[in-house]
Amino acid sequence: MQTNTFDNINKDTSAFAAILDKGMNSVGLPPTLSVFRPKTKESTQAKETDSKMPKSVKTAIEVADALVADYTKLKVEVLDRSDRALWEMLEGVYKFVRQIEKSTTKRETRNELIKQIQQRDKQGMASNSNTEAVVVRYVFADQSRQSRNNYTIALEKAYANEIAEDAFADFLATHGGVCKVVEKVFDYEEVEQENAKELAETLKAEKTTRTELVGRLFSLMAHSADSQIAYQGEVSNWVPEKPKTNGDRKGKGAEKVDPKYETGNFVFFVTVKNGETGKYHVVQGNVFDKAYEQQLLASIAERMDAPTQELDAAVQSLAQSIGFTHMTAAQEVVAE
Repeated sequence: MQTNTFDNINKDTSAFAAILDKGMNSVGLPPTLSVFRPKTKESTQAKETDSKMPKSVKTAIEVADALVADYTKLKVEVLDRSDRALWEMLEGVYKFVRQIEKSTTKRETRNELIKQIQQRDKQGMASNSNTEAVVVRYVFADQSRQSRNNYTIALEKAYANEIAEDAFADFLATHGGVCKVVEKVFDYEEVEQENAKELAETLKAEKTTRTELVGRLFSLMAHSADSQIAYQGEVSNWVPEKPKTNGDRKGKGAEKVDPKYETGNFVFFVTVKNGETGKYHVVQGNVFDKAYEQQLLASIAERMDAPTQELDAAVQSLAQSIGFTHMTAAQEVVAE
């Protein structure tokens, strides 16, 4: 591990150190620190339901048991295990799933089915499993997980394609059976895949923007802070050495810059609070590579409750107050 003295670290050392000063908002503007509020954790606990099973739920369970009996009879008595027989069996399951989805006791029925599956199979099942997966697991207990997954996907695709309850078997026949339906990409799925891709790209761009804004805000905040940390200790350099390349690079163009081996812009200080005085004792400064520094900034940005528009407004407001209005959003503010 290499170490550098505080005096030899780049100008951004004082930039980050100055952030520790609580009086940075002396310029009279709205507090920029308000954007650093943490996200609140909402309660995800659901209310407990009445343990007494409603009559409609009991009836639904009886229908489910009848389907199990039908499936057992299918296996024992039907010698010709044709695909059509299975498709018609799945059609009955499809009808039952749709009935549950339209029922006013949908949640109670699903929960009871899951409960009985857990008791029967001695295995857990996710409480947020959709109705198709729950009913398939309940009825086709002896089938492999892959088979049950295929049945579930086929049921989901039929519903997405608005297949009538009494046309499910024909739907499978038209497309060549369960496996063919699972493999086929329908029009609505192409749209979903495209939307998912666009959403992923949007989220990635949002993360990049927020990370950059946090970095700019840190640098700008140093200019509005009145106090600085007097630190004469060593600053640990956690930037890994770049591996040496073998051979001559003549004619191969300029070597690509790798942020994993480039020194970051900030020095991150570790401090310990004195419970008696309320003051913070500076223990050590740490310099990381740019790649890891971006991860730290991104982690801070992710935990901030402030929307991107509010974060950007805070950066622009602070930049104007200290005379950096000529700088664009793409330029990095270097603390002096």
